[in-house]
Amino acid sequence: MSTLSKPSLLALAAIALLAVGCNTVAREVYDKDLAALKGQADTLETQKKAQFDAYSTEKARADAEKARAEKAGSELARTTKALNECTSRGGDASKNLAACQIERDRLRDRLGAVEGSIAKVRDALDAMVKAGKLRVKVARGFLIIELASDILFDTGKSKLKDEAKPVLRELGEVLKALPDRLFQVAGHTDNTGQESTNWKLSTDRALAVVQFLIADGGVEGKQLSAGGYAFYQPSGSNDTDEGRQKNRRVELLLIPNLSELLNLGK
Repeated sequence: MSTLSKPSLLALAAIALLAVGCNTVAREVYDKDLAALKGQADTLETQKKAQFDAYSTEKARADAEKARAEKAGSELARTTKALNECTSRGGDASKNLAACQIERDRLRDRLGAVEGSIAKVRDALDAMVKAGKLRVKVARGFLIIELASDILFDTGKSKLKDEAKPVLRELGEVLKALPDRLFQVAGHTDNTGQESTNWKLSTDRALAVVQFLIADGGVEGKQLSAGGYAFYQPSGSNDTDEGRQKNRRVELLLIPNLSELLNLGK
């Protein structure tokens, strides 16, 4: 049996160590490459899942939009059918409704014309109102021109005061400029004295104003009428001097022209 020399033993040991080292390096490279490939595989799987989720979400949205569109179309069809059936059942009623709407619009136009006429009267009286010679108001459904009786008459009398006549002449000029309007001259009293006395006094005062407007104011008689209301339509409280003074008055009521409003006789 031969015996190896010391140098030979050293060489064999070196070879053995070299072989072990090579195996260690190869394993580390393999593990590193395997980890890299696994990471790439995980990334691809994640991307694939994300793409699938996005596709699923978009498809669900598209399906929902399609379902809503189909539902809306179905509801529209049902509504259209119901309206057509309702119109068919209505028959003459539908036609009558349309005719009523036309008539309503026509009456609205006429009402506008009447309101325009009232505005014309207001405008014509504006100067006298601003001068404090009379007052214009709307009450009891009428446009009312109000004159205080204390300016026109002495207490308990129905004879016009001289200082009242210029005011009535000026009012007459306004009324003449409105020949198509009718007015009622209405006398009112406070509650002092007997009822019969107040009836006569209120009527006599209204008649005195009418006669003056015709004779001195040049207003046509067909525009005017006279009426007395005694103390039954107070403007203020009869419990105070101030209220009773307001109640002693003469008013001109603008009479609504019903033929203009309702087109009667046509």
